[in-house]
Amino acid sequence: MDRTTEATRRWIGAFVPRRSELRRRSDRIEVGARWLLLLLGLLFLPVALAVGSETTARLEPQVAVQQAERHQVTATVTAEPERLADGQDDAVTAVWRAPVRWIAADGTERVARADVPSGARPGDVAVLWVDGRDRPTPPPMRADQPAAQGVFVTVCLVLAELVVSLLLLAALRWVLDRARLRAWDDAWRRFAGPDKESRR
Repeated sequence: MDRTTEATRRWIGAFVPRRSELRRRSDRIEVGARWLLLLLGLLFLPVALAVGSETTARLEPQVAVQQAERHQVTATVTAEPERLADGQDDAVTAVWRAPVRWIAADGTERVARADVPSGARPGDVAVLWVDGRDRPTPPPMRADQPAAQGVFVTVCLVLAELVVSLLLLAALRWVLDRARLRAWDDAWRRFAGPDKESRR
């Protein structure tokens, strides 16, 4: 028997155990808890999908607004860039910011601090995104970002529910195992006498 078949049989046995006279009340409680958590997980799945869909629907209108409002401008770096104190030690991934100057759509000169490459020097050209008021802003969302964000939220919610269910099941298993050990000790004392200790 290969590993896949054996794993499938163990998975099925966890929810539909074989009939046996040796099954204890705690075993039935544990199987019932598995079924209950599985049912709750299936009921929670539509909720997670609804939240993910709502996230996508909420972000989609922002894509068109941002893409229509934000545009790129060519600016000139006017001073040495400074590394932000973001706790990152890697110079490649660290964020650098420097004063830049550019001409706005109305013909006026604008100056602001913006993110620039780490090797930027005064006089270098930097391309940055600005909003409708010519203020530096992050790039607009891509058309596929709302859907990706919705999927991300759905997956996070499902994984969170799964982790909580597994933790609850593990806690129940711990409590039931303690009760089983106490029952075993009591049964052993009745069988071997009060002065005999169980050899577990």
